[in-house]
Amino acid sequence: MTRIPLHPVLFAMVPVLSMFAANPGQRHLNELPEALRIVVGVSLLMLLVVSAIYRDARKAALCVSAVMVILLAFDSLYAAIDHVGIGPWRPRHTRYAMLLVAYLAIMAWSVWLYRRKAVSGLTGFANMLALGSVLPPAIVIGMTNAPSTLDATVKAADPIVATRVTARPDIYYLVFDRYGDDETARKYGLENDIGDYLKGKGFYVPGASRSNYIKTVLSLSSSLNMEYLDEVVRGYERSANWTPVYGYLWRHRVGGFLRSQGYSYTHLGSWYYPTRENPQATRNINYYSAMPRKILQLVDSLGFSSLQEAVGSPWFNERLQNWHRVRRQVDDVVGLVRMPGPKFVLLHVLVPHPPYVFDRDGSYVTKAEEGKRSFADNYRNQTVAANAMIRRMVDAILRDSASPPVIIVQGDEGPYPPATARDTFDYRTASTAQLRIRSGILNAYHLPGVAPGVLYPRISPVNSFRVVFNTYFGTNLPLLPDRTIRHVSDMLPFAFDDITEQVGGAVHATNVDPR
Repeated sequence: MTRIPLHPVLFAMVPVLSMFAANPGQRHLNELPEALRIVVGVSLLMLLVVSAIYRDARKAALCVSAVMVILLAFDSLYAAIDHVGIGPWRPRHTRYAMLLVAYLAIMAWSVWLYRRKAVSGLTGFANMLALGSVLPPAIVIGMTNAPSTLDATVKAADPIVATRVTARPDIYYLVFDRYGDDETARKYGLENDIGDYLKGKGFYVPGASRSNYIKTVLSLSSSLNMEYLDEVVRGYERSANWTPVYGYLWRHRVGGFLRSQGYSYTHLGSWYYPTRENPQATRNINYYSAMPRKILQLVDSLGFSSLQEAVGSPWFNERLQNWHRVRRQVDDVVGLVRMPGPKFVLLHVLVPHPPYVFDRDGSYVTKAEEGKRSFADNYRNQTVAANAMIRRMVDAILRDSASPPVIIVQGDEGPYPPATARDTFDYRTASTAQLRIRSGILNAYHLPGVAPGVLYPRISPVNSFRVVFNTYFGTNLPLLPDRTIRHVSDMLPFAFDDITEQVGGAVHATNVDPR
């Protein structure tokens, strides 16, 4: 242990492992090797370069480890002393002063190492310290991501049978993450006109829609499988492991049925791992997906901010990346319209979801600019930008489609009210007002030829594709009760509680399966 300098590689792994361990069960383990490969590769590259300077691998390793520890721990140190002052006095430029101190410390350590002759004792100490830092998060990850039988329970599903295919329209499912309803918009100072625009384009816009769940992966798993998740997660109410339900989303029945009907399936994913791509898709489109989000979060720290700003590339800037990705996704939807059909296009776009990178006119908002504005301002501005995206896509789809298309524009959940975004927040303690914000969503349907009365004011996402398939493929899928369900917290995602009546909803009983 004293001769082989393993510590740079181990220290490089610590922040990635710690981030996964901080949200046990919410990260799919497939993400972990990608991130580890990058940080280990960077540490080895740094070691190679610095070794050429020192001509001593152990000295080089100690220098590299010091750089990693100081820069990666910078945010925590900064947070601890940012508000420290003398009496009422507070320093105005703490960040820059601390960065200067950090860089000077790295330089002083590097010079001291260069002059020192023997470092075997320091190498052994650094190895032990690094190993001690790696083990705790690794153990947490191992314990909270143990293999689960839940994934095996969701593979079987009743087949969807098409009996009378009246048309094979192109189908667009445009999901805007955390796009709330009109009531929510008004709470944040916006009189939203998107509903009037969509009605003018022939959409049915329900007046009282709510999400079925208040978390993206639960909501989309439900809407794309056209089922509630009660039976899927039965027996796992005390589990903190989200990842098995990811498999249910990846194998969603909507995509499987449409592929069986001769549809192509284009999946436009976000940085969010469960929707980044879909194995059923004919074509997955995602930008910058080669860089795991956890690496971007590391680079986004204050210690690397100067380098990040100097490079100015979306590959190393998550905010700028999200701005570019969303704009390119919208461009892609517009470009896909003229592609021969029949086609199913699923877009999951992370607006108005933070980070708030869009101003009202669609221009880029820096982190500093976002920080100067209130949550209401940022959410309102990004909603206005999202409206422009919706208008552009809908206009193009209606204008350029060879035959009347199906378009569903939908939010998967509402925004997080202040103080509810923590993983540990217990939704059983949420007020009715908070739950109405979390469950109120945009929901709009363009269904050419749909029978009168099939769409109704309280229709929820679980019934969206039941209506579509019944209308165009002659399926006999009964409409389910429109329920809104909360989970206890992100640490107990499958402990469900029906809050339909609390948030002002009502169960729609027409055509409900009597079973």
